[in-house]
This record gives sequence, structure tokens and C-alpha cells, in this order.
Amino acid sequence: MESAQITLGVRYLVNGFPTDLVRLLCGLGQGDPLSCPVWNITFQPFLDALVRRGIALDLQKVWPGGPRAQLTHLAFADDAVVVVESPAALSKLQTLSQTWYEATNGKTNTDKTLVLPLGPNWLRDETAQALPTVQEGESFKWCGHAFFRHGDSKLFWTHVLDRIKAKTRAARDRTLSPSGKVFYANAHIISTVLHVLSFDIPPQWFIKAAETALTDFVWGGAGRNTVARDFVFQAREDGGLGLISIGDIVHSVALRFWDAVAGSDEAIWAPLARESWRCLVAATRDFSPWGFFSSTARVEKLYRDSTRWGAVVAAARVTVPTIKSELLTLPELLSLPPRLPSLYAEGAQHAYDDADAVAKFAQIADLYWRDEGKGWALVGHRRGFWQHSKEPALQHEHVWSRVGQLLKAKALLPKTALRPARIPLKEAPRPRCFNFFGLSRPFTIRKLRRLVNKVRFPGREDRVKRFPDGTSQSDRKRFWRWLHDRFASAVEQDTHWRLMYDVTPTRKRQHTQGHASSPTCLFCGNDAAVIETVSHYFFECAYSTSFWGGVLRILLDKLGIEDTDVDPSTFTPEQLTMGLPLLRGRGRTTSKWMWVRLACAIGFQRLHLLRWRVHQRFELDNVVAPPSLPSALRAFERDFLSRAGFVPGVRDWEWKAAHLSLSLLCAVAIFVLGWIGKPGRSSLRWRLYRSFALVKIYGMDREERSLVFLPALETQPREDIRRCRGDE
Repeated sequence: MESAQITLGVRYLVNGFPTDLVRLLCGLGQGDPLSCPVWNITFQPFLDALVRRGIALDLQKVWPGGPRAQLTHLAFADDAVVVVESPAALSKLQTLSQTWYEATNGKTNTDKTLVLPLGPNWLRDETAQALPTVQEGESFKWCGHAFFRHGDSKLFWTHVLDRIKAKTRAARDRTLSPSGKVFYANAHIISTVLHVLSFDIPPQWFIKAAETALTDFVWGGAGRNTVARDFVFQAREDGGLGLISIGDIVHSVALRFWDAVAGSDEAIWAPLARESWRCLVAATRDFSPWGFFSSTARVEKLYRDSTRWGAVVAAARVTVPTIKSELLTLPELLSLPPRLPSLYAEGAQHAYDDADAVAKFAQIADLYWRDEGKGWALVGHRRGFWQHSKEPALQHEHVWSRVGQLLKAKALLPKTALRPARIPLKEAPRPRCFNFFGLSRPFTIRKLRRLVNKVRFPGREDRVKRFPDGTSQSDRKRFWRWLHDRFASAVEQDTHWRLMYDVTPTRKRQHTQGHASSPTCLFCGNDAAVIETVSHYFFECAYSTSFWGGVLRILLDKLGIEDTDVDPSTFTPEQLTMGLPLLRGRGRTTSKWMWVRLACAIGFQRLHLLRWRVHQRFELDNVVAPPSLPSALRAFERDFLSRAGFVPGVRDWEWKAAHLSLSLLCAVAIFVLGWIGKPGRSSLRWRLYRSFALVKIYGMDREERSLVFLPALETQPREDIRRCRGDE
């Protein structure tokens, strides 16, 4: 429920659970900031009147030595924390509440009001007697947890951590898969502490301890590695388990708090913006855009030492701001790093991805650097040494013309070809030129979580090496849905996931990690020139190519498709990696999807297992013994047919299955009619029934006859049923 109120540009952060009426009027969810006229009309005047009527004190008077006292009050979704000088102000508060109710129809409830004395001048008079007061050494309840007056919250966060560990111990012995444990943790562990984490930023030791406890619960102990940790917290649509990270929640709280105060005063947002761009500049090794700012180390140290501001600064370091180019001036444009995507027009991303273009854009900014000792004449300096250059600007026109035309604010660039330009000093962009999130308000938890995931895994899409060039976002989403369908086992999904992220344990990778004696392939004559990559591991090796050829022949045979009816481009390595989408597109029935899915899943898993076992035997016994290709294909066919429900040796089995079902239905129906008609029927009719049934049975294939006489079909009534019915 916590929020921050500033004198100008107030925005309320709602971390509680607003009522249905508030959601309807404001469109708010948990964690959304309030910038709605409804609250500006009703709640804002009430907070302002607290100071104007002398009820509440300004925090600058209460805490003169604070960091410029940016926050004057603490405002909540339906509560307010006010600082009063004496109990006499409580009567004024009741009068204000009545006035506010008559003006806005908003009632105030003081039944739960708690008095927290902050100084020795507080005297308990008759007015204060009616309100519960926290005495010296006592704690008070907030969100169901104990807090102390001196502000030490270690006991509080220890209690929250104990709650998390108690819930993990309660479900530790349950037989659940990792995905099931993630579902339990998200629904029954994190949800119970989510509200607690939303009203304050916890210390770093709590974040690490809570995430360690959750990872141990999901992954089964402390024997995990960093890859497993990333896999547990990665989103499900990107191949992970989807466990909600405590760090993500804290990061979201810091981002919301940053957005609430960033645009109001330069003293707060400027250091945060510096941290954001310093990270960006350090990654690109460009010049520092914040060299002209006067910011003392003492202020920045104050931000870093604070638990709350430390989290906000960490959020600033990894959040790239969005620049509103239409509001920039030339000095502001020259102070920005060239790799900001929002500086360029949509579709011109190659301008800042191209290292050569970025380097030239840095030279452009160097050209616009004003030499303070030589007036306003345009002079420049080369990168690498600080000697002034007398070269005319005309020779440098081609430097910025290549990149400058791609900028949204290209009209701001001076025309140096005409005459030497008067270039001002670089200046800090104004706060209104920024949007640190690039998201439309209000910021929901869902939007912020997407942003945090993008920040935590910046190269996630780039690490998926196996997406063909030009794959659309919808095709990527369809692939992940196909990968996680119910027809493949968890081990088969994991093998395919490793393939997509290029983390398959090939010989080369094992040799790099010190687990293999050489990086050579054991299936290609042990040629030292062959260095095994993931492509060679699954597709380019002669053994792998022959294996996939046999797998596809088995699949096409069981689908009833001739080899000549399918385009060879349907079975390229890219198509196999994506799950044969062209072959699946030939029929959108569930059975077709299942057969192709099973063939790809079992094929990748079988190929990976046999190559892995050959690698293990070679490292243990120094014996190269790959299995024969026919035996590998027989094992694949046996597994594939048993899981897909095929009758071995039968082609066009779909028609056979329908024919078999009809034959069984007719045979069972004839037998039942024969037994029912026996007592009161003529012998001729019974013989006709029996003859028809026998002729029908002998007209079946061998497999069909064996299935008809299975005991499970109960074609003959049991003896006890006949006795009770009176047949015998």
C-alpha cells in the first residue's frame, strides 16, 4: 500500500488491493501507480490541506538533515501517515475529515489509527488516551509483522524468510516434478509474501537467502549449478521453469519508486540517469556523456549505502531510457551515447548495431566539442590523443552524414559544410525528454515483470542459435508451444531445449570443460580435422545424417506418404530443429501433430543418448564402439510405434483401425443377438445368426481374429451371469 507524495507532480503507488469500485474507475491493479483525476480531485486536496491547516508537519522540519527531504508525506491507497506536532492536531484532523467528506463524499476511518511518538515532547492528554500509542521499547504491527520504532527491520525480514522456508519444508517430501514444484512455489509460497515484498525493498541478504531456498526446493538440494539456477527462474515461454524471482519483485518495486520520483527533481533523477548511461557507455567504450555534471561522490555514496536506494540504483544501471527526440535540443543530443535505440527511426537498428557506424558517430560528437580556450570556432580532436586539429569541418562532413540521416533528430545537427558552426557545451537532457521504461502508464506488475525478464536475460533471444533467419515472433511462440506439448517426455523436451540454446554436451564442449581427451568426432573415422559442433552433432555427421534418413522413412511410411510426394526442403536441418512445421502443416489433425512430435522428440533423444554413451565408453575404456545404424533404427521404431499406438507391420493403419472397429462392433452385436434369441427362437434363425457371425469372423485378417477372441471383449457371457439369467 506504500506510495510517495511529492509537492509537485505527485503520483501514488498502490501496492495493496484496491476495491472493485477503484479498479473500475481508475483501471488499477496491484502495483499500479495512481495518476488518475479521480484521486487528484479527492485525495490530493486532503493531503495538501494537512500542511495548510497546520495539522501535519513538513518532513523538512522534522528531518532537516535529510537528503533535501524530497518526500513531504507518505500516502497510501486508502490510508495516510502524517507527522503531527502534538495531540492537539488530532482534533483538527477530525474537523478536516468532516470537511473532506462533505466536499468529496469520502469518509475517513480512525478506528485503526496508531500513534507512534517520535520525540520526547509528546504528552498523552485526553485526546491521545482514546488512541493506541506505541510506548518506548514496544513494537507495532504492520502487514501482520512486528516493527520497532528505531527502524531495525532485520527481525521482520527474518520472519518473512522463516515463512518461506516453512512452506518449502511442508512440501519438500511430496513427489512432484520440478515444474510441479514451481507451480506450488508460485501459487502457495511467493503469493503469500508478495504483498510484503511490495511495500518495501528488502536487504540484499534476504533476496539471496530467499532465492536460494526456492531454488533448493525446486531443483532438489544445493548440488545445483548456475545453469540450473538460470533455468529455474527463466520464463516458461522461453524454455525455463518460470519460477518468480524475488529479485524480480524487488526490481519492480525499485522501478516503480524510481518512476515516482525521477521526473520531479534533478537531485534524484540525475544520479540515476548517470548510473544508467555509465553502464551503457562502459559496454560500448565510448566517451562519457556525463562529464560535465557536478555530482559529488558523497551524494552517490549515500545512494549506494542505503538499502532502498541501492536497489533503485541497481535498477537504473540496467534500465536503458527511452529518449523523446522531438523534445531534445542540440546540446542535449550531443551528450547522449550513440547506442540508444530510441535515437533512431524504427527499422534503422543497424545504425547502432554496426560498430563502425557507432565509432564514427562518436567522432561526430568530438567534432562538436567546443574548445573553451579558442572561442566558438569549430575545432576537433582525434580519438586517442588530445591534440587540437585544424582540419576544416568540410572534410568531416562524410563522417556524420552516414549515421546522422538515420537519427530522428537529424534536423538538429549543424550544417558544417556551409560555415563553422557555433557549438555549445553538452547539457543534461531535461527530465521531460525521458521515459525510463518505454511503457504506457499505468505500470502493471505484468508489464514490469516482462521488463525485468528482458533486463535479466538481455541476450536470451540471441542465445537461441537455432531459429532460422527471418523467423517471425509468432513462429517463435508457436515453436515454444509445440516444444512444451504433452506428447514429449520431460527428458525429450530438455534435449530439444539444449539444442535450441546451443548447450548440447558435444565432444568439443566436453573437451573445453576438461571432460574429454579430444574434441574430435567418434563417428566419422576419428578424424582429427573434424571439430564437433552442435550442427555436426545432430545433422552434419554421416552417422547422424543416415539416422535421420531412416527416421523420416519410418515416419512417412506410417503416415502413408510416398517419398516422392514431399518436397526435400521439408526435411532440412532447420526444419527438423523447428519440429518439421511443413510436414505438420499437411494435416492439422491432432493425430498428425502427435506422430510428427513423437518422431522428432524420440529421434533427437535417441541420437543424443547413443552419441553420449559412445563418448562415455571411449573416455572410460578407450573403445570406440558406435551401435550399428539398423539396430538404432529398430530401437527408434519400436519406441515410436509403441507410444503412437501403431499396429506393427501395418501400413495405411488409419483405414485398418476404422475397419477393425467396425468389424468388432458387428461381431459383438451378432453374438449378443444370438444369445438373446436362443431360448424362444427357432433353430433356423439361431443357425443363421451363428453362420453370419462365423463368416464375418473368418473374413477378418489374422490380427483382427486374435483381437475379437480376446477375453477383455467379453463376447461370451460369464457362467455366473448365465446362471442368474436362467440360461442354464
